[in-house]
Amino acid sequence: MKKILLLATLALLATTSQAGPGEDRQKAFKQVLRSFEPMGVMLRGSGYRKDAFIRHADALKAVAAAPFGQFKPGTIDNVSRAKPAIWSEPAKWKAEQDKFLLAVDRLQQTARGGDLAAIRRDYGAVAASCKACHDSFRGSMR
Repeated sequence: MKKILLLATLALLATTSQAGPGEDRQKAFKQVLRSFEPMGVMLRGSGYRKDAFIRHADALKAVAAAPFGQFKPGTIDNVSRAKPAIWSEPAKWKAEQDKFLLAVDRLQQTARGGDLAAIRRDYGAVAASCKACHDSFRGSMR
């Protein structure tokens, strides 16, 4: 039984450590979505709850920058949807990151105020930033 458990643990570690850069980026962006999507659900009608919204905004702020550190040169793999423009247009890529992070900061601040119209506006700005970056730097499924 101990041998089976050891082999299963080693197999799990081997598959975990073999994740490629595309998969690592996807995991980091899913962390962002886990905070962002519940806020949208609240704003679209499931019931805005200020305290919960603030928790999600704080969580979004905490993970927002993490995915961008995953885009090292030469890291396009079979899972990756990253376009080469990320590396060939670094100034534009950095500008999109900065817009996103600024929009996240604004949303976090606005969430504390409780002005639902302002929160919707700033949530929309984060969503628009995501879309702009995807339009320029995210390719289709491979």
